[in-house]
Amino acid sequence: MEKILAGKGLGIELDELIQDMAPDGEISYLVARLDDEKDMAEIAGRGITMVHASASMIKVLIMAALFKKVADGDLALDMTMSLKESPRVLGGAALQELDLNHRFSYLELCRLMMVLSDNWATNLLIKKLGMATVNEFAESIGLQATRLKRYMMDSKARAEGRENVMTVLDLMTLYEYIYVQRESGPLGHEMWQLLGRQQFRDKLPFYWGEDVVFHHKTGVLDDVEHDGGLLPLVKGTFGIIVFISKVPNTEGILLGARMGRCIKEFLENKLP
Repeated sequence: MEKILAGKGLGIELDELIQDMAPDGEISYLVARLDDEKDMAEIAGRGITMVHASASMIKVLIMAALFKKVADGDLALDMTMSLKESPRVLGGAALQELDLNHRFSYLELCRLMMVLSDNWATNLLIKKLGMATVNEFAESIGLQATRLKRYMMDSKARAEGRENVMTVLDLMTLYEYIYVQRESGPLGHEMWQLLGRQQFRDKLPFYWGEDVVFHHKTGVLDDVEHDGGLLPLVKGTFGIIVFISKVPNTEGILLGARMGRCIKEFLENKLP
């Protein structure tokens, strides 16, 4: 990937922030410029191939795999599933408040998975797609280390060492895949819009204001706070991804917000 030399100053600022706030954490970030006519270019990066527990960032992959199956004619977004087809799981969102008699279309489940990070909706889609299908799709678009190995909220699998994993480079590659499709048809447009309706804004976009649209996804586990997506600005569209691991959650949230403020100010005011 080409590197933009002017981004060296941003890397210095971010590394100093990390050293000050979370020197013992495992922290990766990647800031890149996306362009319809050119290859993606790195502005600043750190640990971009470091493998992290993905938390809910894996849901972006599940969404893209679902839409690829629809584009191939293997599934249709208006097909439905009953909540009975996968066990109820907790972790926030909406479905856990409903009884088992409800049915939802694949599109509705995907919207709940992405906008509200609903874990039950996610598990229903994993059940329908199959983990092998999701992982095969990841490999097909060039994701090197990303793997779906367990259902959401599966503490037994985690205890046995089966963890969903991802790198910031893989996620940026996935976002680029979605970005180039955003205006190519209804499926690409839907993925782009779903990312833009994310309701959790406590990390990267915290200081940006509610009027700034950030097409992103967040992820949380114990001592894990991830955030990453695509930010359209006057100067272009930029990918911003930060994975924060082995940092207490309250500190990780604050670090993510501070990094987001630093990155946006650099892109708007210091990048040529």
